[in-house]
Amino acid sequence: MLLTSGTRLGTALAFGVILLMSGCHAATPIQPVNRSPVVHSLLAFPTTIGSSDSAVVVCIATDADGDTVVFDWDSDCRLVMKGASRSGTAYNRPNVLVVYAGCVTGPVDTGSVYCFARDGRGGGAYAGRVSIIVHH
Repeated sequence: MLLTSGTRLGTALAFGVILLMSGCHAATPIQPVNRSPVVHSLLAFPTTIGSSDSAVVVCIATDADGDTVVFDWDSDCRLVMKGASRSGTAYNRPNVLVVYAGCVTGPVDTGSVYCFARDGRGGGAYAGRVSIIVHH
């Protein structure tokens, strides 16, 4: 088939328009936004223990993206976390923590446990601090 110069020009224009239109969709894809976990509660029970007792601390958090939420825990020396390092920190843990009396300095002392919820994709939320009274 013989193409005239007008037909060739029309074909070239049509091809150019197709290339331009396809370029509109070739942009970098939009990255999904990661939402941080939302903390609903941080509780300890009981809130008063003896020197040989333990307490349970529970943090409830959810992630709107459906990511698994892990918890980082920290405490002062007055409360020792079961299975934690000597430094008083425990990373990538579940939402339930067992603590018991540590370096109590008087007949009655107060220890604190801090919690941070993370989703493993850069999102995180500070859950807060709970206090537990320790009778020595």
